[in-house]
Amino acid sequence: MARAAEREHITPPAVSKRIAELESELGVVLFERQRTGIRTTAAGDALAAEVRDVFHALERMQGKLSEYANGQRGQVGILSAPSGLVGPLPEHLKAFMQAHPLVSLRLDERHSEEVVRGVAEGEADIGIFAHHIIPQVHAVAEGLTVIPYQTLRLMLLTPKDHPLSERREVAFVEAAEYAFVGLSEASAVGVLIHKITAERGLTLKSRIQVTGFEPLRRMVQAGLGVGILPEHCAYPYSEAMGLSCVPLVDSWAQYQDDICTRAPETLAFSARLTLEHLLRAASPLRERTELASIISG
Repeated sequence: MARAAEREHITPPAVSKRIAELESELGVVLFERQRTGIRTTAAGDALAAEVRDVFHALERMQGKLSEYANGQRGQVGILSAPSGLVGPLPEHLKAFMQAHPLVSLRLDERHSEEVVRGVAEGEADIGIFAHHIIPQVHAVAEGLTVIPYQTLRLMLLTPKDHPLSERREVAFVEAAEYAFVGLSEASAVGVLIHKITAERGLTLKSRIQVTGFEPLRRMVQAGLGVGILPEHCAYPYSEAMGLSCVPLVDSWAQYQDDICTRAPETLAFSARLTLEHLLRAASPLRERTELASIISG
C-alpha cells in the first residue's frame, strides 16, 4: 500500500479510501485485509485482468496513431525461460533496440510454466518457453499463439577427469550409471529428465538437486556428479570452469524453445514489431508471407 501511494504521489490513507470507494461502487471485496498485509481476492484478480486489457487497448490505440510517425514508441514485456536467455536472444534484442530506439523492453526470467501463465494473464506480451511443457499448461496455452523459436542441443556436463569427459557423444542411459546432479521439476529441463528417466525405467544416482543452471555447473565442477544442460548454458562456461561438454545422442536431446503470445493482432504495435523481429532473427529464411500471416493473425 505504501509503495502504491509513493508511486502515485498520494498518501496511503488516500489509497485505502479509493479502494474502499471502488469496492463500494462495485459491490465486491477486492482485497483481504490481514495483519501481515493485504492480498487480492478472486474478484480483485478478475478486475486486475480487465484493467490490463484496458491498458493494452489504450496502448494499441496509441501505437496505431503513431505508425505514421518517423519512429515507434512503446514498452514491450517479455518473459523467458533460462534456456531462452542464454541462446541468441540477447543478440536478437540488441539488433531490435538499435533499429527501434524509441521502444523499451522489460525482460524477466521465469520457469517455462510461469512464462506461459504470465503471457496468458496479460503480465507480458511475449514469452519464450520450453516446447515440451505444453501438455502441462494445455488449458492455459489453449488461447495463445505458439510459434517455434529455436532448437538447442542438450549436453552432458562432466568434470575433466570423468570417464565420459573424452567421449565425442554419449547416450543418456550410459550417463545414468554415474552420480548425477539433478535439476528440480520447477525447471523445464528437470521436467524433461524426470520424464525420460521414468519412461526408460531408470533410477538416477542423484544425491543432490538444484534449481538453476549456475548451481548445477558449480556442483559438477565440485565433482558431485554429472549434469545435463542446453548447449548455450554449458559450452561458454566449460573451459573456465574446467568442465567437459559431451553431446547427448538421444532424439529427445534436441531441445526446442517456442514463442507464445496472445492473439498477435491484439498486441500493441511495438510488441508486434518485437515479435516479428524475433521470428525473423531466429529463422532468416522464413517467408515474409508467413510472418505477415502470423502477425496479422
